[in-house]
Amino acid sequence: MMENILKNFKGLLYAFILFVLLTLLMSVIMKLTVAPERWSLYYMVAILAICCFFLGVYIGNHIKKRGFVYGAFYSIIFTLILSIIYTLAFSSGIDFGAGLLKFLIPVLFGSIGGMIGVNLQS
Repeated sequence: MMENILKNFKGLLYAFILFVLLTLLMSVIMKLTVAPERWSLYYMVAILAICCFFLGVYIGNHIKKRGFVYGAFYSIIFTLILSIIYTLAFSSGIDFGAGLLKFLIPVLFGSIGGMIGVNLQS
């Protein structure tokens, strides 16, 4: 039981580290090139989708069943954790309603990653 919790936490930690690295890389790219800064929300959604995909692959490969559900579930947890950190760091709230639709893409990527992870040979 404790081993499963530890592996799930490790997957969330790997996804967070990947998120930080990709965010830093994107900020350097935006600083050094002519990438439009007004698209930063789209860049962040793409980075979050990539991280949720790899989180889904890791969790699906670890749990070995219902990868679609577990990939989506852990992607939602990861997105909520990042939203809480964002809210605490910048003292601003999250817009509920139509603004949450942007998180649908990372959850979908996490589900697809979970399906792929279940079918990977380890």
